[in-house]
Amino acid sequence: MKFFKKVGIGLTALTLASSLFLPYTANSQTVEAAQKAKGEVTLLKNDYVYTPAGHKIKLNIDHGYTVPNGFAADSKGYVITDMEIDEYSDGRTSYPYYGTKKINGQKFYNLGHNYYVKNVAILEVKGRNIKKGKLVINHNSLIYTKTGKATGKKLRTNAIVKYQGKAKTANKTPKYFYYLKDIDRYFKPRYIPTHKIKGKYYYSLGHNRYIKAANVGYINGHIARYNGTVNATVTKKTYTTTINFSAAKRKLKKGQKIKLDLTVIPYESDGFEGYIYRLHDYPDEYVDEDNVKLKRNLPIIDYSDLVYTYVTPLANNSVELYDTSGKSIGKRIIKPQYSNLTVDGLMYLWVPEENKAELFYHCLNYSNESVIGANQPIPAPDSNPTYPSKKQALIYGNNFIKVNAVKYVSGLRLKALNTIEQAENGQKIATGADKQELLTVFNEGKDLEENSAYDDLMSNYDCALRNASAILRSDKATVTQVDEAVWYVKTAKEQLTTMSVPQGD
Repeated sequence: MKFFKKVGIGLTALTLASSLFLPYTANSQTVEAAQKAKGEVTLLKNDYVYTPAGHKIKLNIDHGYTVPNGFAADSKGYVITDMEIDEYSDGRTSYPYYGTKKINGQKFYNLGHNYYVKNVAILEVKGRNIKKGKLVINHNSLIYTKTGKATGKKLRTNAIVKYQGKAKTANKTPKYFYYLKDIDRYFKPRYIPTHKIKGKYYYSLGHNRYIKAANVGYINGHIARYNGTVNATVTKKTYTTTINFSAAKRKLKKGQKIKLDLTVIPYESDGFEGYIYRLHDYPDEYVDEDNVKLKRNLPIIDYSDLVYTYVTPLANNSVELYDTSGKSIGKRIIKPQYSNLTVDGLMYLWVPEENKAELFYHCLNYSNESVIGANQPIPAPDSNPTYPSKKQALIYGNNFIKVNAVKYVSGLRLKALNTIEQAENGQKIATGADKQELLTVFNEGKDLEENSAYDDLMSNYDCALRNASAILRSDKATVTQVDEAVWYVKTAKEQLTTMSVPQGD
């Protein structure tokens, strides 16, 4: 989340002769030049900058005052630290520091220019996490006993306290938890054991002292998160969007109260640019983080896990491919080195060799990349095998893999599109009447404009149309093949017109 609204007032370096800055900073760089930095500090969060007397530093923007490199100012002219802080990556920037000082009983770090920041804003000093084993309080918090009785004592906002217990890894996301990294969707959440007292969750501080988990902002230097629904306030007039930003939907007014339940790392063509949040009452709609203010931080999921399904082979790093008649096509698909196989459909197919229906995933592989012959040796994971560059969508675009040959990894939980009975009954030859819907969707799709910027999505849709054409012309096509062809055209069309990034391997 972004904590400050910055204004552009010139992020230029402060020169030694600068007379534009505040009086007490006039000799700061001369002093720093004679002093050697004691090391580096890394921020836990961006925060205000203070004078040696403990006052927030405010610039007179109307007089064009500049801010030293590495700092910024909020909309009212108060100087703030200026570090991109998110748990999406490890790319945090560090500041040199020139010592510490107690101001009004609190510890501050000198970042130069006579700029001081509170200890609560610091995550690491000389590479050591000084928040490990500690909680940072988000707002004033009463202290209770294990029976829920208030002790009369209170921790104020930004207080730092040690907790009782050990951090653990969760297999299922707890009510209160944190991540070591937001970017890795496979990384299991971490948590500190909570104690439920009178229906509320508490953290133990030891010695029969407890604080509400809802009042904690950071755990071990990581953002504390809540697995539930949170209230939020709209900060500016805006519209909700779909997960792929494909359409503006609901109008939101400034000051409006809404409920949110999920943080999403969205698809961005030029890198990560901030989160979006899912509306609890409208689960297909999202709002940008810049347009809302949350009371708590929510669980995070990657955009791709809301639109795709990922599986991995159970053996040999590859899996056999089948066609709609339940027969092997004599080829295998290899798991990509740094990702998993992508599937977008689940259905029963009748397998003639076994005389029964089996459950299959529709495998999204609309090119010949990663597809090898059934008897071809599987390349080593660290090798760079060469594949034909030409797309062969009709050959590879509409294949299936057995569900029992792979393991679900992440993403959407798919539901079967048909039943065992339907798969068995679908082996009869399709009539003209059976093909009517397929003919309709085929004719509707022939003149569809190429409105996707991604060739793979268009190739996938072309494959669906060619498959439909072949089924329509065939006098041996089964009802199951016709039904699957209809589903494939509709699905590929939806992907083409709504997806922001190509699916598939």
